[in-house]
Amino acid sequence: MLATPVVLIVFNRPDLTRRVLEAVRAARPRHVLVVADGPRPDRPDDAVRCAEVRALVEEFAARAGETRVECRFSERNLGVEGNVETGLDWVFGQVDRAIVLEDDCLPDLTFFRFCEELLDRYADDDRVWQVAGNGLGVTAAPFGEDSYAFTAWASVWGWATWADRWQRHRALFPRDHVATAHDRGDRPVRTRPVDLTGAQLVTRGARRHFAEAAASADVVTHGWDKHWWLSVMHEHGLCVTPAHNLVENVGFGEHATHTTGGGADYGRARPAAFPLRHPAQVALDVEVERDLELVLGRVGGRAARVARRLVRSPRMRTVLRSAVDSGPAVAAARTISRWTDRKAGR
Repeated sequence: MLATPVVLIVFNRPDLTRRVLEAVRAARPRHVLVVADGPRPDRPDDAVRCAEVRALVEEFAARAGETRVECRFSERNLGVEGNVETGLDWVFGQVDRAIVLEDDCLPDLTFFRFCEELLDRYADDDRVWQVAGNGLGVTAAPFGEDSYAFTAWASVWGWATWADRWQRHRALFPRDHVATAHDRGDRPVRTRPVDLTGAQLVTRGARRHFAEAAASADVVTHGWDKHWWLSVMHEHGLCVTPAHNLVENVGFGEHATHTTGGGADYGRARPAAFPLRHPAQVALDVEVERDLELVLGRVGGRAARVARRLVRSPRMRTVLRSAVDSGPAVAAARTISRWTDRKAGR
């Protein structure tokens, strides 16, 4: 059985939840913790859909055998930010590490072993904060023969961490999601301003993007994951990014909160090869980081945000996305980024 606890974060998508529960069942974890958000009061269909999701979880628990299943079912809607942050507070108040999946993150079975091995390997190395299961479409070339690389941030489409890292983040970012008469409880709040001077970012666009995220009160554009990464960067931490996807995001569409765009292709999940081939040192891989940051620019940069405002046609958006994600366009962006670094003396 899988010794590492598995967390499943769910809301109102029963079809996706069913698929991910089956993947979790195949991994045979000893302990599963389910974090479920409640229905939105202004969305009548939510009550039925949330009930369907919870019925699937209860069926999973009834058939779990030796697997211990615990559930945190919210009676009210907390929203993505509140459900994830307070849900993981609950999780890491009980366990010292965990593998985290949202309902739209469909893992290959080897993802669980990949996370477990690296959680064991880097448990006592507080430079490492996160193990990711998705590479956001970064090509395999800069990884060489290694199974993964160290980056300044990494995808949360299937990821893992340790309780002490999560708790360090929450000490820096203690947003409690308790609504008051003057505050909905979801605004970003930090005990110390984010210091990005030591952040291991390699492109000007990424430095600008994360500086904007640190200063922004926009919890849709800059959600819980950005604030997690900001804490990692503030603490000069590193994340593990795999050489190819071990988890696929299957949740693009109308019921998604953030991935509503029509199915951007970040690559299918494929099995990891074992034994893992580890990087020679725990240090930032500049070229993998550069490619990650270029993905960030294509998806969340200023030009991308302007394009989304100006281009309303889904078909035209798909055409433009294919163009900027094409091999020649990515190679050109990589060359320009390296030239800019050299010109700036980095």
